[in-house]
Amino acid sequence: MSEKSIPLCHACKKRPAVTYKQLDGRYLCVQCFSRWVIKTVKRTIKEGEFFKRDDRIVVGLSGGKDSTVLLHALNIIEKDFPSELIAICIDEGIAGYRDDALPIAEATAKKLDIEFKLFSFKELFRYSLDELVSRSRELQKTLPASGETKIVHHLPCSFCGVFRRKALNIAAREVDGDIITTGHNLNDVSQTILLNLLRGDANRFLLQKTAPPKAIHPLLIPRVKPLQAVAERDVVLYAFYNQLEYHTTECPYAVEAMRLDVRNFLSKMEHQYPGTLHCIRNAKNTIAEQLPLNQFATDKELQLCQQCGEPASAPLCRGCRMLNHLFPDS
Repeated sequence: MSEKSIPLCHACKKRPAVTYKQLDGRYLCVQCFSRWVIKTVKRTIKEGEFFKRDDRIVVGLSGGKDSTVLLHALNIIEKDFPSELIAICIDEGIAGYRDDALPIAEATAKKLDIEFKLFSFKELFRYSLDELVSRSRELQKTLPASGETKIVHHLPCSFCGVFRRKALNIAAREVDGDIITTGHNLNDVSQTILLNLLRGDANRFLLQKTAPPKAIHPLLIPRVKPLQAVAERDVVLYAFYNQLEYHTTECPYAVEAMRLDVRNFLSKMEHQYPGTLHCIRNAKNTIAEQLPLNQFATDKELQLCQQCGEPASAPLCRGCRMLNHLFPDS
């Protein structure tokens, strides 16, 4: 393409465009595209009433593209407020994967002059994810995939999800965090919405209200997703144009078949019908806003897990139940 054929940015009308926003019908240059991403994140934060002016904001930083872009964007946005950012990295203990991402995450936080804290599954729960998965596969050979023993047949992503959420909550409390932010983008959010529908899980589909985030237990730190209106493609472009280093290797355990099918389906739909992902997210939020706050919330009051003392909907939290089935003699 010749230089003359490159369209000018529709926003500033000065610089050559580098991307085309199909929904808006606009070409944007690097600077205006970056400002558009920041503006989109700002709008999501404002509409969701995510933060108070002086919050200690915990950013779940993995070293991947999403959390790296999130930290970079929040660092720009929150300079106008007396809030603080703290980057929390959770080392799940995945050999050959997480060890490569940790230095990148720490370097990113250091470059932005943001406090960085590292926590690990091994430190918090006595076992790494590799050890949990190895034990699960060992037990699957002898235990049936039914009843209580069905727990040991969970996919690695199930173990990781439970313990990662628990670890983030514990870590956020330890650094006196007021709210946890995660790097889930528009693609992630849309996939989760559709997955919950396919699984018939009305609680998870409608439980989260868009504004404002509230703690349902004193020991549970609220969570928000500031990138939820930014598509994965735009996250990648933002990281590239802002020269952000991030870990690109895919997790070796990322094999959840149903989510992969949903991801591929939605990618195809978004390509053929631009705006599909936004429509899914907007429809879910509209439905949720029409319902009373607790209409689809669980009727089980949270209590403290008898084993670890963390909030739970049963005498034992899900993480402790998993550990008890995997390591009954420990």
